[in-house]
Amino acid sequence: MNETASTSSPTADPPRSGSKPIRLTDRYRQEHRHPINHFLHVGVGWPMAAVSVILLPFRPLWSLALFVSAYAIMFFGHFVFERNIPTVLKQPSTPFVIAFSVIRGLLGSVARLAATQRIR
Repeated sequence: MNETASTSSPTADPPRSGSKPIRLTDRYRQEHRHPINHFLHVGVGWPMAAVSVILLPFRPLWSLALFVSAYAIMFFGHFVFERNIPTVLKQPSTPFVIAFSVIRGLLGSVARLAATQRIR
């Protein structure tokens, strides 16, 4: 009946238990609560950064400009909407750990899907 015991406050520190990817993911969620900042990351910044990586072998300068612009947009979201310092400036390994976790999850999902298709 009382749900306050099971939920954490927005300013609470992320849990300390679990693996490093889980702790970093929890911290990411704590530092990206504003919906506009979340959109600037997921809907604008990350796709731009992904395109810049794909574009790198073909147009290196465009790729660099796109990558820097993506981070500028995401930093803007932190400074203006979240009013906090981006995690990448406090702990530079975070984007790589998060990216690894996302890719691992996607590959695991694809592997499970392929396995279920073979069973049929």
